[in-house]
Amino acid sequence: MESPGIFKYEKYSFKVISPLMVLLTVAFIVNGAYIGGSICFVLGVLSAFSYQGIIIDTSTQRFMKYDRFIKFNIGGWKPLPVPSYVTVVRINISSRRTAPTPIVVPQDKKGARAFKVNLVVEGQMRYIGICRGSLENMTKEALRLGEHLQLRVLDYTTHEKKWIL
Repeated sequence: MESPGIFKYEKYSFKVISPLMVLLTVAFIVNGAYIGGSICFVLGVLSAFSYQGIIIDTSTQRFMKYDRFIKFNIGGWKPLPVPSYVTVVRINISSRRTAPTPIVVPQDKKGARAFKVNLVVEGQMRYIGICRGSLENMTKEALRLGEHLQLRVLDYTTHEKKWIL
């Protein structure tokens, strides 16, 4: 049970390493290396059940971005700067030359958009990325975060910027 001063967002994170570990496990077992196969199997299972998330604790003024594998959390607490407002922004997904593999962009360009919730803070950090997804889900999460932190929410997804909370 979460305490009332804690905001938590968590989402399943598919890791490409999981299917690769299965292939490596099969290769080890076929060649009779059962110890290597079992180690790869355990690592593959751990990476298959991975989640990414953020916890914001307003009572102690700190936050933690983490990766969770089954019950093991990887991440550390950081001090939370003074928050100003919450924003939902549109990001265009495109293929970049610096990326290791190109991202396939749909021809209609409508499917090439994602939306992101940011907590805008004062200081050098400027903002903390909270989550990414569809417009409906990100609007719900932004409103939930805004109500939790008692902040205004800015819809920055169109050219007409507007406060929605």
